[in-house]
Amino acid sequence: MVQLNANRFISRKDLAQKKKRSPYIDSRVRKETFLTRQMNACVRCRMQRNRCIPDPTNPTGPCKPCQEKLARMTRLPCLRYKVTDSILFRTGLDYMPFYKRHPMNGPTYGDFHINKEWVSATTRLLDITQDRGPVPLTLEVREFKPPSEENALDLKGRSMYYIPWAIVDAESAVRAVNAYADANVESYLDALLDDSNHLVWDVFHAAIRLSVFPTPNKLLRNVLRLWVVCRFIESGWRVCGNETLNAETLKDPFYDWISPPPYIDYQFASTVIQRVLEPLRLETLRGLQTLVLSNKPSNWYQIFLVSFILLHNYELQVLFQRQFAARRKAKARQRPFREDFDWKAPQVRKMAQLDTEQSLFMERSELMGIHGGYRSQPVDAHMFDVGSAAIALCDSIPDLHQIYFRHEGRFSVSPASREWPGRLTSGLAWDPSMISHESSYTYSLTATNIQEIENALESFKSLGLDGCDVRQSTFPLPTLGESLLRLAIDVHCGKGFINVRGLNPENYSPEDNILLFLGLSSYIGEVRARQDEDGNMLMHICDAKRSRESQQNRPIRFSSRASTFHTDTFCDILALQTRSNAARGGRHIISSSYTIYNKIAAIRPDLLEILATPNWSFDSRGELFECNSRSLLHYHGGNIILNLAREPLLGLKHIPRTENLPELLPKQREALDLIETFAQEGQLILATEPGDLTFINNHALLHSREAFEDSPEATRYLVRMWLKNKSLAWKLPRSLQIGNSRIYDDNELGNRWNVVAVPKLRFKLSERLSS
Repeated sequence: MVQLNANRFISRKDLAQKKKRSPYIDSRVRKETFLTRQMNACVRCRMQRNRCIPDPTNPTGPCKPCQEKLARMTRLPCLRYKVTDSILFRTGLDYMPFYKRHPMNGPTYGDFHINKEWVSATTRLLDITQDRGPVPLTLEVREFKPPSEENALDLKGRSMYYIPWAIVDAESAVRAVNAYADANVESYLDALLDDSNHLVWDVFHAAIRLSVFPTPNKLLRNVLRLWVVCRFIESGWRVCGNETLNAETLKDPFYDWISPPPYIDYQFASTVIQRVLEPLRLETLRGLQTLVLSNKPSNWYQIFLVSFILLHNYELQVLFQRQFAARRKAKARQRPFREDFDWKAPQVRKMAQLDTEQSLFMERSELMGIHGGYRSQPVDAHMFDVGSAAIALCDSIPDLHQIYFRHEGRFSVSPASREWPGRLTSGLAWDPSMISHESSYTYSLTATNIQEIENALESFKSLGLDGCDVRQSTFPLPTLGESLLRLAIDVHCGKGFINVRGLNPENYSPEDNILLFLGLSSYIGEVRARQDEDGNMLMHICDAKRSRESQQNRPIRFSSRASTFHTDTFCDILALQTRSNAARGGRHIISSSYTIYNKIAAIRPDLLEILATPNWSFDSRGELFECNSRSLLHYHGGNIILNLAREPLLGLKHIPRTENLPELLPKQREALDLIETFAQEGQLILATEPGDLTFINNHALLHSREAFEDSPEATRYLVRMWLKNKSLAWKLPRSLQIGNSRIYDDNELGNRWNVVAVPKLRFKLSERLSS
């Protein structure tokens, strides 16, 4: 019992019961209430717990209370939307015959309501993945007898029933998807987020931290999970297990892998949309709406984080839809906010569900945007940037960056020694004792392979194309090509290097040697980079004997002196074609960055902080790169990356560094010297032969070379390219992305194909400071 005063007691049950409101007697009030329930109360009245009374002269316009508060309505107009009305992801397809008959959402989603005629009771397990987590998603499937149905095609134009297998049970599929999502939230965030957009990076880290500290936060966990699961219905999935259901017989026009059978893909996407995302959407938005309507200042920060992540998710959805249309070469339709966009067009008003007043408002807004200063150019995909929209909100959060630097969990930015692995066990963490013989990294071409290569060479030459047009489609290697693609995987995910042997450069002209190099390397990495400010795509490496410059005043690549261990600027794959070897020395040397990391983490973990701090100043001259400061050591996308060269860090003898560029600190020099020591301890010498093609993962390995001596009969001569494999390329931190894009993307420097070596007499300072 609860005592209210000395003479009266009530039970707790009575206290908990809500007083029932009696019916409205006034018919006018009843009518207003009915109309409000039909249209929803406006946001302002809900938040202030006012009775929302529609204006009978304009029921869809501002309500009476909002009209009375007009002087204070500048920040919150009269809006009748609910947070829970938001649609956060695509809800299926309905513009193709199959998807019209077989909805992806609603009670008949995924055809699970249809009793199928199963071929047998035997079921199989199909493993699929997006390559963003350590474990696959497993679906139980069963063969069925497909119905006779016209126009049963998927979005890729393939028959839905070509491979007549279906998901056995919707409930088991839902459990599989939820289990996969729970196990891979961190992996997806790790794989898809980077610091290329600092605001997005920081907000997600703040949300991750607040979701677990100081107490678990269900709303933030839900919004992060929703963001991850939305990615399930964007990017393609591939079959990754031994069981393929013969899906390899059905070519995917957009991906070079084995895609799930079309009908299973349809059922899977329907399950994710209807049974996983839809409940998650409602729970997330109801939680957000509760926070908003509580109108408490203490909830502002959480509301900001949740809203930001939802807006970022929408940005990714818009980008995906544009890429989705581009892949299918969909006809471009009207785009909002372009000068030629007609807001009054019937199809536009129908599509956006605009009434006359709203259509006129949008037209006025567009005119103001084009002519009045909102925006002077059409909206395009890159303009849907959550960052720019949220800058003002972020500015009001004090010490935002400090929040993440104090966090010591997996997703924190610093300090490195607390969040990075103590030891790496990848195949990239090798030492020379683990590589018994050069046959373990050398792929020897057979006579049949060489004949196939020479046939491809003649085929390309018959096309009358330029050398820059050499690619897999113009240099066909139907048999050897598959082996080369496997070697590309080894370069990225195996031991990090490979050597291809068997071609004799003396059998081919200089031009044909280049074409052979371009053709075979296109199967390792199809994108080529410029290597200097002149746009040279090929670098001819040899001692510049005609130059009067001393060996010390030449770039390493044009001298005969030994080099220290380094990486080649920002490239992904270092590709070398050996034309001839020196009389003595000049052998190529490599060392694993992973092994170096393990040694530093075990012996001098304090230096990890030094190496991971972005205050290493790189000097640069010329037009290719600017001077910059960045880290030498990165842990990004699950990979350890060392990126360094001593010349731009330490400077050149008798040449002052760029003004205001700081010298290295003693601790930095110590760390740099320790890397060199550990690299030498774990070095592997590659004894290449003329004609060898060597491919090295520039992010995973350091390389150097011996000093050498040439003779009239034996001159060291190599041709170098920098390659990228778009499908296998490592995800890079922002500081490396900038330089990587500079060499691989089109820019003002253009491309120059110097097929033969040009004698070098003098050297630019930019050449001496670069690889």
